[in-house]
Amino acid sequence: MPANANAPKPAPDSQQDRQCVLSSALSAIFRGRFCRILLQNRNAQKYEKGETLYDIGRNEASFFFICSGVVKVGTITETGEEVIFDVRKAGEVVGELSASAAPRTDRAVALEFTEAVPVSYEEILETIQKNQPLLRDLIQLFCDSLLNAHEQVTSLAFRDTMHRLTKTLLDLAGQLGRPNGNRVEITAHLTQEELAQMVAARRERVSLGLGLLRRYGMIEYTPHGHLLVDPAALRDYSAKS
Repeated sequence: MPANANAPKPAPDSQQDRQCVLSSALSAIFRGRFCRILLQNRNAQKYEKGETLYDIGRNEASFFFICSGVVKVGTITETGEEVIFDVRKAGEVVGELSASAAPRTDRAVALEFTEAVPVSYEEILETIQKNQPLLRDLIQLFCDSLLNAHEQVTSLAFRDTMHRLTKTLLDLAGQLGRPNGNRVEITAHLTQEELAQMVAARRERVSLGLGLLRRYGMIEYTPHGHLLVDPAALRDYSAKS
């Protein structure tokens, strides 16, 4: 748990953690072949940086399939703090929690110029019901995603701030990374506040953690403000600390 008593203390049975688990699991399901079948002959909507794709309290049950750009998914706590569940890129989906909750309990905001195709939940159900191979894929992917979700809950419940920070950087490198020399560049510009919302810790602690990793040579910044990370060094540091 974070050493700072004022830092948010994630609990594995909190509403935010359950939303994070379900969001990650459902997002993994609606990718690949699902996207190709569902998005035929559909036009994408455009969203500027900072624009909301959908917000908390909305009643429509629609998924948004991202064609380009990067989107953050999260919610606002009762105390007014933002929590980020995940960051999604082209080829992934946001809005899937509308399948389990109405009105919406989460929100999605473009981190950069983004194009996305909205598809109603009813159309998605109809497509799956007509395609048995997709239904089998759905079951297998859901089982795989639940395993990943369990690992996320374990991380939130038992790892301290530095462990969660290194895991978040490694996850982002895997999701949004591209090779840059012997490092990986996280291609979305993320503020320290946004990283803190992903790690579930105070911004000041995340800032200190980033500074420590930078002094150790595990991360650095590009001239454009993107993070360059050394995945092997981060994994080694996390295993030893």
